[in-house]
Amino acid sequence: MINPVLRREAITSLRGWKNYAVLTFYLLMMTLGAGIFFYTSVFQSYRFGFDPQSVVYLYVVLAAIQMALVVLSVPALTAGSISGERERQTLDLLLVTKLSPFSIVIGKLLSSMAFVLLLIVSTLPVFSIVFYFGSVGIGNLLTMICFTLTTAFMLGGISIFFSCIYKRTVVSIMLVYIITGALCFGTLLLVLLPMMVRGFHEPSDAATLIKLLPNPGVGFFSLIDNQIGSNILQSAFFNYTQGAKSPFVLWASGNLWILHMVFQVVVGSIFVVLAASLINPVREHKQKGKTDATQKAKKEKKNKKSEE
Repeated sequence: MINPVLRREAITSLRGWKNYAVLTFYLLMMTLGAGIFFYTSVFQSYRFGFDPQSVVYLYVVLAAIQMALVVLSVPALTAGSISGERERQTLDLLLVTKLSPFSIVIGKLLSSMAFVLLLIVSTLPVFSIVFYFGSVGIGNLLTMICFTLTTAFMLGGISIFFSCIYKRTVVSIMLVYIITGALCFGTLLLVLLPMMVRGFHEPSDAATLIKLLPNPGVGFFSLIDNQIGSNILQSAFFNYTQGAKSPFVLWASGNLWILHMVFQVVVGSIFVVLAASLINPVREHKQKGKTDATQKAKKEKKNKKSEE
């Protein structure tokens, strides 16, 4: 019942050392972040004490590190899925099997998602420190995991799309990182520059909401605000002191992470479908047939002119 491409990728990935190296680095970063948090919390205190209520900020730190590592690792894991098959000259062998192009793309994407899920599950012992002090519930952690997986799904879909277009893996990875940077920083510039011109005290509107919707970082902090009761995002971009907003903008500004998750699923699905259409051998055969027919017609037309 399991996808054959997913099964093969799972078996081959466990035989190499790269995934274990990535997993080790991932856990070291998470553990280092937790250690630095406890060190600064204890030794910056006047009496070298520790406030258990501050553990909620440990959850924010760990979730932020996990989100950043996933955003950085998914393009590197997925962008070479199809282009790597071309470089190894094994893509044609996959296309002549009974698997459809959509099954091949889904298998490649699920293999990357499975490794991301392994990374997330491996960090649960570190997150258990937060549960020990009772700062965050298990429902909040599951919601954060779902948000991280949808982000990985969107970036994985974009990575596979460019992997189908370009034959070299390096080019695909660079383009995906450029798009990721545009989503994370370009959208912020689109919002901050007009705010600097008109003033930060002017109320934001639906245009600001639309510009911030594709940003994974904004969606992450919107979820953090919802879970720990902070006001980071609303105080930065959605000023309620002046002007009136529509009820939808008022709701969306406080629940932007829900809209962002829907956006990620839709965008990721679109790129997966486009990637499947790009490696469809029937489509390539039709395009080749049209090209041959056009060249034949031009040749016949040229021969007629020469005979005249």
